[in-house]
Amino acid sequence: MAKETYYKKGDWNAICDVCGFKFKASQLRKRWDNMRVCSDDWEERQPQDLLRARPDDQSVPWTRPEGEDQDIVNGAGL
Repeated sequence: MAKETYYKKGDWNAICDVCGFKFKASQLRKRWDNMRVCSDDWEERQPQDLLRARPDDQSVPWTRPEGEDQDIVNGAGL
């Protein structure tokens, strides 16, 4: 990268948050994660970050009531 120390009216020197090289502020772009980056470090946001999943219905289609507890005698009287 070239040194960006020349004068440009209304512009200033800035550092890329990813690579650390010096650029003019007008050459940097704000990325989706609020970092100011050069064109080499620019990346689009993953489109699936913005998706919302449908709620999953986890109820069972039918149920039976729980049966009563029964005492089982182990053939001791035989």
